[in-house]
Amino acid sequence: MFARVSTGMRRLADTRAEKVAFTRLFRNRHVSPQEIIRTAAARTAEMAAGRHVLIIEDSSEINYEAKASRKRGLGRVGNGEDIGLFVHPALAVDAVDGSVLGLAGATIWRREAKKADDYQALPIEAKESHKWIGTAKAACQALTDTPQMTVIGDREADIYEVFARLPGERTHVLIRAVRDRALGTRGERLFGAIAKTPQAGRIAFELQARPGRPARTVELAVRFTAVSLRQPRLGADSRDPRELTLNMVEVREIDPPSAKDAVIWRLLTTHSVETLADACRIVDLYRSRWIVEQLFRTVKSQAIDLEESLIADGDALERLAATALVVATRVMQLVHGRGSQGQNFQAARLFDPSEITVLEALIAKLEGKTQKQKNPHPMHTLAWAAWCIARLGGWNGYEKERPPGPITFTHGLRRFNAITDGFLLASQNQPEANVCAR
Repeated sequence: MFARVSTGMRRLADTRAEKVAFTRLFRNRHVSPQEIIRTAAARTAEMAAGRHVLIIEDSSEINYEAKASRKRGLGRVGNGEDIGLFVHPALAVDAVDGSVLGLAGATIWRREAKKADDYQALPIEAKESHKWIGTAKAACQALTDTPQMTVIGDREADIYEVFARLPGERTHVLIRAVRDRALGTRGERLFGAIAKTPQAGRIAFELQARPGRPARTVELAVRFTAVSLRQPRLGADSRDPRELTLNMVEVREIDPPSAKDAVIWRLLTTHSVETLADACRIVDLYRSRWIVEQLFRTVKSQAIDLEESLIADGDALERLAATALVVATRVMQLVHGRGSQGQNFQAARLFDPSEITVLEALIAKLEGKTQKQKNPHPMHTLAWAAWCIARLGGWNGYEKERPPGPITFTHGLRRFNAITDGFLLASQNQPEANVCAR
């Protein structure tokens, strides 16, 4: 699936026997999504050993409404009408260089019932939002040799129990706040407290483009302060403390294009924030959350196209979704291994020995005569391999040009797979050809 960047059985299988084998694998009740994810997490643990790792969580729906007549055993997605399932991965990313280390955990489920009337009063374990705790805990437990982890979540993860139950000796949290929570000081609220804090300085960076919003450079005012959050009354659990002390960093855009488009991030964290440099570091860590958005685009229409799968059964589609998350993560490892950070990893992480032989031959062909047209990375590193795959995908090889993204690597991997198949066929037929020649 990684070589062909697809979940379509017709693309994956070369023969009818292979197609039947793939289908049987995903239909097999003894194959569990949890085991697929655990196996991937064990590989990630090797890469994450000794590092400060960001555990980036988020949710996305896989919508199969366009093929509803061919599906069975699925639940309802976000609009309450379309059929599909949900995925909630925990992506492991190096906090220092931003390289994607692998998939550390994931929760996959089908929403088969509507929210109960007393949903807010239920314990967190009975809510869908427990995914933020359960997935992160499983990911942190899998990374046994990782000395420090920071769990990062968007506004959906602004849950009191996340702050109360996830932090530990090795684990910090960093969540974008959406709720104007009550503070320990009587009558004071979270957003008002940070608004009264003096501006500590300013920061500027390039804001990533997203649908309906072009990329732009933003300048933001930075504020930070310590806050004591009061436990919400509704659904309060006696196992959790009545108050939690956290640090809050706010960045607010200066002169935004419009009030609607203004960047305002209020970030709650267990990390120490005592200086402007500390606050800026928290903002930089949160900006890494963008990687999980790229992962979802890779899983969906931009590359793997999971929503186009013709598999019918809901259980089988959950297994397929788990596999697709693992494969999409590998594509993202290539995307983020294209630069100097990819020099810290070996190509053997993603390619087998025969494929590395093909890479050697292709790079010798793709390199130009000038130094700028040559592969600048150490041989057999992930960056060295990524350079080749990107070139096959249409990238021109010049470092100053726009760096290749998931689509370029998808095209490159598919072309590389076809070349590798041809190379292996030629190698198998070579002895017979030599005999005929003699």
